[in-house]
Amino acid sequence: MNHTKTALLAFVLFFHRFLKTPGKKMGKTSGKTLYTHLGKLTLLVLLSFIAVTLQAQNMMTELSDSAELAWYNQHFSRLEDSVTHYQEAIKQPQVPAQRKANLRAYQNALSHYRAAMRRFVLKHRDQDTGAKALLISCFREIEINQDTLHSLAGLLQGNGANNSYAAYLSQELKGRANNQAGQAFIDFVLPDDQGHMIATKAYSGKYVLVLFWASWCGPCRAEMPYFLAVYHQFKDRPLEVIAVSVDTDKASWLRAKKQDRTDWINVYDGQAWNSPVVRNYAIHRIPQNILIGPEGKIVAKNISAQGLLKLMAKSGAMAR
Repeated sequence: MNHTKTALLAFVLFFHRFLKTPGKKMGKTSGKTLYTHLGKLTLLVLLSFIAVTLQAQNMMTELSDSAELAWYNQHFSRLEDSVTHYQEAIKQPQVPAQRKANLRAYQNALSHYRAAMRRFVLKHRDQDTGAKALLISCFREIEINQDTLHSLAGLLQGNGANNSYAAYLSQELKGRANNQAGQAFIDFVLPDDQGHMIATKAYSGKYVLVLFWASWCGPCRAEMPYFLAVYHQFKDRPLEVIAVSVDTDKASWLRAKKQDRTDWINVYDGQAWNSPVVRNYAIHRIPQNILIGPEGKIVAKNISAQGLLKLMAKSGAMAR
């Protein structure tokens, strides 16, 4: 059990003892004695909310812990290494014959990984371990397609389907479905550095690039100048950029924003990976981005600055 959960459990146990003590009389209304139980009930609701929030915020951290990963690596490490090796290999420049061979090897490795995952989930379908394994594969971004992931999640039953990991997996599936080209973008509202609430729907009719980044993410900040150049070329007409930070420290976010001189819209809510927009689109790694078209639908994911420039030029949206 991690330190956050331990502290939270101690906190809950302390107030559980408090809640068992009789309430004090506060007075009478209509002949009935009022007690402080209403306040205690409110406290219980608050504690439940805190527990759920901390659990969601710490899920990725918990399932990245070496102790948690030991059993996963025992079953899947070799297969996963093979998948990721060929996954990267097919992205490299190569002659057609080599690419064909790498693609065949990748598909074979992925097939073995999926089969092993299916056997594991079937064996542990009544335990939370099945959902845990599926979540870890999602966080590591093994390219299991949506239909296969749904099929594997559908194997869970009983206690295996009714636990915090299964609930998080359900949201993960929804997020992956949302994060597809052609899907209507789910509008969000987040505060900027001045506390003004920024709503994506206010920019309907424009292309809107939603960037996911953080102050500590080197690759995120390395690509900022290239996106800034495209933004400055198109910002007066059809393009807006909204940069969503997954930082937990506001000061770090503000400092990085100033250093990078990003004069587009920057938003931050302090919820990091648990921010609704992050969860709605199953974002686990950064940098990532989603490009929304003028009709409010996703037209591209993880587009490069050069790709964005070409798309805007092709759409006839060159700034005059």
